Amino acid sequence: MNPSISELDSMCKALRLDAVKPADFLQGLPDNLSPMEIITRFLEMQQDHKREQAAAARIAKARFPRVKTFDEYDFTLQSGVTAEQMKRLCDFLWLEQAFNVMFLGAPGVGKTHLATALGVSAAEAGYHVAFVTLETLIRLLKTAEISAASKRRMTSINRASLVILDEIGFMPVSKTEANLFFSFVSNCYESKSLVLTVVDAP
Repeated sequence: MNPSISELDSMCKALRLDAVKPADFLQGLPDNLSPMEIITRFLEMQQDHKREQAAAARIAKARFPRVKTFDEYDFTLQSGVTAEQMKRLCDFLWLEQAFNVMFLGAPGVGKTHLATALGVSAAEAGYHVAFVTLETLIRLLKTAEISAASKRRMTSINRASLVILDEIGFMPVSKTEANLFFSFVSNCYESKSLVLTVVDAP
């Protein structure tokens, strides 16, 4: 017995296969496909959709201030970094080996943009990413023992494969705050990668 479209809809809904409605999928198929080709095409579409959803969830969880891409960055304005260098970083071999990346420069040259774009690419590639400014990180470290919200955020940051630390050197820190930061970085050693944006003092 051939199932009706409504029955197919119900089965897809139960399995959370929501990339496309069965009626729309069947309507757009060529006539010469075999049953195996139809199934394969349908599952590939669903798989791509699941990957896109998972990537979007990782990007949202990272807490980027804004989603940025390398295509939006004008590499002609800076001689210290090239599009080819960023492309090589997107193989993420350095992340697999828990190496770190630092963007050093004056305010306003696009360090945060490049770090964010690298983080977005990592999230799209399947890595768990966390973005946090140094000021926020220090506040979280100070309050993690007394604030449930800070503790949850630090747990999320500690679980990330890649942590982007933004605005280092932008604001002065006390000796106690510097020690907290050093302890955090030490705990990350060989367990995760850091991307640092550092303000180059004139």
